[in-house]
Amino acid sequence: MTPEKIKQAKAVPSKVQITSKAEFIYAENPAKVVNPWNSKPNTEKPVDMERFNVLVNKCRFYYRKDPLTSTTINKLIEIGINDLEFSKNGLSDNEFRVFTGMKQQLLDFSEDIALEFLLSGLVVPEFKYIVKGKDDVKRMGVKKYENLTLPDALWLRDPTTIEIKKTILSNKPSYYVIIPDEVRYFIEHKGIYPDGTEDKRLYEWLVAYYPKFVTEVEAGKDKVLLENPNIIRRRVIQDSPYPVPYLSAALDILEHKRNLRKADYSIVTKVISSILHVKIGSDDFPMTDSEEDEARLSSVKDQLSWRNTSYNLIENIFQFYSDHTVELNWVFPDVSVLLDDVKYKEVNQELIFALGFPRTLIAGESERSNASDPEYSAIAPVKTMDNFRNKILNILQRVVYDVATMNSFSSVPGIAFKPINLYDFKTYLDAMQMLLDTGSLSRTSLSKVFGYSFDDELELRTEEQTKLEDSGVPEFQPTPNSREPVITTKKKPAVKKTASEQ
Repeated sequence: MTPEKIKQAKAVPSKVQITSKAEFIYAENPAKVVNPWNSKPNTEKPVDMERFNVLVNKCRFYYRKDPLTSTTINKLIEIGINDLEFSKNGLSDNEFRVFTGMKQQLLDFSEDIALEFLLSGLVVPEFKYIVKGKDDVKRMGVKKYENLTLPDALWLRDPTTIEIKKTILSNKPSYYVIIPDEVRYFIEHKGIYPDGTEDKRLYEWLVAYYPKFVTEVEAGKDKVLLENPNIIRRRVIQDSPYPVPYLSAALDILEHKRNLRKADYSIVTKVISSILHVKIGSDDFPMTDSEEDEARLSSVKDQLSWRNTSYNLIENIFQFYSDHTVELNWVFPDVSVLLDDVKYKEVNQELIFALGFPRTLIAGESERSNASDPEYSAIAPVKTMDNFRNKILNILQRVVYDVATMNSFSSVPGIAFKPINLYDFKTYLDAMQMLLDTGSLSRTSLSKVFGYSFDDELELRTEEQTKLEDSGVPEFQPTPNSREPVITTKKKPAVKKTASEQ
């Protein structure tokens, strides 16, 4: 631009440089951040069915999404539901095999109960039995019986469909099943779903095993009274019959953590959609609406638009041509908050306190070395696991009792989970040795602790001893200062001679 044109542009107001306009744009769907600390203490209403369902859905959501929460619950279940042990209580060997053959089915059911107990605190178990034939019985390792009555379905009702009514006896509330519209439609149309698909077999199964439920649904009832003595609840506050889920104390922390992640993702999207600021002109050479300046602006736009046609995801070199009045600058947001992880450390630490689960059992190490005793830190989770293990055993004992009585067995076996060992291994070994030395522990029980069968090991040792004696190989290898090993061989029994032989 020549000096004459510059003076002309400054003299004529209509030719003055083009200025930018600032605008404030409102988001269509702004994020609503609720502060959980605004509510005053002792102002919350007692938990009803609607609020309980919201609470349960939140617990399920964070179990699926938050890694620390899901890992803690999974560890509690994996450590707590370790293995089942049955005691004979006078059963025959064949009768006892029936229950050992049910072990895996009962363990899977126990894991489902433990998960529901921790997520919602309300467990409504249902189990139905059928007569299984000889082939199914043989697969369990039982050969004597032609058929047996065994559990066919061990399942749990959805706690969000259960309405609890508080009664005069607070420990004996009334439970009702709220009938969903889909279930009502399915029963009223004899096994047809709302989308037109059919499942006549399931409808016949419902009619066979739940005739009263089907009759009441067909009669138009919205809810059905549950007469189930096996329902278990977690801790209950007396102002509400609904239990308190295990994750309830951690929900505010989890929501705060999620809001922090929302802020981080917002910064990340701004980095991805960073701004390329193109500045054309300066105070000495302002841009006007002349044809020459419009051509310069169009040239810059065309070159930048060609840049976006590249098939390469990452551009190493981009050639741009302009005069000295054009300046390109990238505008990035401040990412220091994104790179700072201190905010998550504090939240995760508070979350660990809310869950009551030590870091040593989650990651295998503490945050600071030699900062805590792992044996003391394992006390709290062991008590939590013992709590739901004892409740689960009541349900499993009911299943075992039903199987024993339906098949007219001679007795009902006892059932228990294996002990949980989260203590120092050397200390544990010393305790086992002390019990064995004092005669307080049998060899059979000692073998079970370490995962061996005493009967199997005794049989193997007998076979090995026989092979060693037959082959003439010493039982133990000699040490540098030991005596020469003595090879023992079987002696034939002496034959007494008769008087004539003598």
